[in-house]
This record gives sequence, structure tokens and C-alpha cells, in this order.
Amino acid sequence: MLSVPNLLTLSRIFAVPLLVFLLWKPAPWDYAITFVLYCIVGVTDYFDGYLARAQGRISRLGQFLDPIADKIMVAAVLVMLMASRKADGDAPIIQDWSVIPALIILLREIMVSGLREFLAELKVLVPVSALAKWKTTFQLVALGP
Repeated sequence: MLSVPNLLTLSRIFAVPLLVFLLWKPAPWDYAITFVLYCIVGVTDYFDGYLARAQGRISRLGQFLDPIADKIMVAAVLVMLMASRKADGDAPIIQDWSVIPALIILLREIMVSGLREFLAELKVLVPVSALAKWKTTFQLVALGP
């Protein structure tokens, strides 16, 4: 069922291609628009969970989509921030040491997702902790383009 919290989560997923497109272009206004959009999308991460708990509308779909939306957004922004433009305006290329922390973050996300999937098969529930919520908040703030 598509409740308001689930729609907010889906809006984060659908905003990712727009964020990537805006980060791809070198115009200064695109970066400003991207930053505003990124902030709005980041705030929805808080509100979807808050509204779901406040309205008593926590759903399996929301529990499934929320971490996926976070990971998609973080991965897309990381990759786009790692890309740098050549002086002549060619397509972005990935270079330098910025790839190391990005890879660490992405690999950690993939490992945690794999562990959760493995434990789900064993019928072991791993609830999202407050520390994980803070980690996501810090990631979203730190990646603010």
C-alpha cells in the first residue's frame, strides 16, 4: 500500500537520476539546484520514518525500500563526486585518491545488505539501530554537494 511515508521513500529513489543528471553538467546553477534538491531529498529520509511511526503505518514495503533508497542515493552521489571534469569539458573521469573512501563506504553498504539478506534466510531479524540512523544522517550531510 502506498502511504505518504512510502511515497516519500519512492520520491528519494526517483530523484536519484535527476541528481546524477544535474551533477553531470558543469554549470554553476546546476550545482546549486542539485544542492537544494539533495537537501530536500535528504530531509525526506527523516520524515518518511517519522511519519510512519507517528501514524502507526510502518509497512514491510517501507522497511524494504528505505535502506535501498538510502544506498542508491549515497552510491550515486559518491560516484558523481568522484568524477572530475577535464579542463576542455570532456566527460567526467574517475581519478585520484577520492576513490578509496568511496569504495570503503560502498563495500560496507554492500556487505551489510548481504549480511541482512543472509540472516533473513535464517529467520534472524536485524532491526535498524539508532547508530545506523545517525550513520546515514552523517553520510547524507557529508555528501551534500
